[in-house]
Amino acid sequence: MIDLHSHILPNLDDGARDLSEAVEMAKLAAADGITDIVATPHTENGQYVNRGDDILKAVELFQTALVQQGLAMKVHAGAEVHLHLSLLDNLKTGKVMTFGNLSRYVLIELPALQIPAFTDHLLQEVTAAGITPVIAHPERNIVLRKNPERLALWIRQGVIAQLTAGSLLGRLGKLAQKCAEYFVQNHLVHVLATDSHNADTRPPVISEAYRALQKLTSIETAALFQANAAAILQGGLCMVQEPLAGARRRRFYWF
Repeated sequence: MIDLHSHILPNLDDGARDLSEAVEMAKLAAADGITDIVATPHTENGQYVNRGDDILKAVELFQTALVQQGLAMKVHAGAEVHLHLSLLDNLKTGKVMTFGNLSRYVLIELPALQIPAFTDHLLQEVTAAGITPVIAHPERNIVLRKNPERLALWIRQGVIAQLTAGSLLGRLGKLAQKCAEYFVQNHLVHVLATDSHNADTRPPVISEAYRALQKLTSIETAALFQANAAAILQGGLCMVQEPLAGARRRRFYWF
């Protein structure tokens, strides 16, 4: 399995505190069946600014440490890029990292409590430049919870959405779980990831979430999510089903 969203690199953000914890996270991931993990430290969020070159160097050092530990885990470079006005320029110059440094997909974090006015236009600009935005954990954004048709519109315009494994399992609260289930059933998310931050409360494990996804939908849907994770990592094409929320116009103001 592939984990596209993990704060496993030590000392870069609010993820692994040191190399020892990062190695422990890698061991947990490997034991869970994860073979490839994308390191996605926060950047441009007002607190952390992790540039592309620095992330590449950190991945190389961490991969060497895992080899020395006898772990076969493959670590790939990435970043969780907070939405900001200079996003497209920073993508073009390599200041912010795309998945695998392939300039095909970029993981974007929205503010939790709002969607900035420039969001729609910026997502269209990034897509037009040949880079597919992957929206991290949309089930945790209060605006998208209340207005799932907004997410449906973005998907129709070429955006991908990544669901957090813990949300589907209820580990991030009942509201996030209810929204995660609705997003899955209405084709508003396309890939699972752990968004792991440590070895204790937010570990890099995903197999249980895939079982929950299969139970909620089907074997075929769970396989599709895994195939999409591989496509994003390799710079291929994701399989996206037509969103249903936009037609139903259902809103969850109680979230």
